[in-house]
Amino acid sequence: MIQHSAPFPAWLQNDMEQVNALIRRQFDSDVVLIRQVVEFILHGGERVRPALVLAVARALGYSDDRRYALAAAVELIHISLALHDGVTEASGGGADAHSDGALFGNAGNILLGDLLYTGAFRMIVDLNDMAVMRVLSDATNVIAEGEVMYRAARAASVRDAERHLDIVSRRRAKLFEAGAQCIAILHGAPPAVCEAFACFGHHVGMAHALRTEAEDAVQYGIDDAAAHAARELEAARAAIAALDAGAVAEPVRLAPFA
Repeated sequence: MIQHSAPFPAWLQNDMEQVNALIRRQFDSDVVLIRQVVEFILHGGERVRPALVLAVARALGYSDDRRYALAAAVELIHISLALHDGVTEASGGGADAHSDGALFGNAGNILLGDLLYTGAFRMIVDLNDMAVMRVLSDATNVIAEGEVMYRAARAASVRDAERHLDIVSRRRAKLFEAGAQCIAILHGAPPAVCEAFACFGHHVGMAHALRTEAEDAVQYGIDDAAAHAARELEAARAAIAALDAGAVAEPVRLAPFA
């Protein structure tokens, strides 16, 4: 699902504006449809994934401008996959529970999704960090696998809470996890810190998905999605609290993300 964006707190606004400017420059085009999708990204999406990347950068004290490129790339990957998810004809028609349908028509969604995806990886290549590229490329494969699993479970009307949580982990939480891990990698953080932020991002992503897709969670076997989301947020806090003193420059604020 592509949701409408909500205002971010003042401590994130400036960084988000830098990300917006970068996306505009990356997709500066005379093609009307491309300009439309850029405006949609900047004003129609929820944008919690780039916000998470920027918040983790702030927590680590990482101020290099590469944080904006990583945040933008993560959002472009998300929107590209969401656009592809909106194309329903090939799966027999009918939008799923998380799709807004083909906002730009089926062909437009596919082509624009491809454009955003390749644009994201062009930004990632420019970061010149093979570990970051590996994490994000692996993440997109996991997300696609989760989408296949979701569609198979939906077709079979499977009601299995454990299986649904596995699908949510792959399909929704993985990009949160990868974004948080990659900004720590760019910062040059020790492996234990990178893993802690990957864990943090995973739990934030799970909480966000369970809160925004509560009806779906209940349908597939999770009777109290809100309580489960709250537990995920506690796990996110614990992942960072377990780090050694001095590993984090300031607290990571969870409010914008769940």
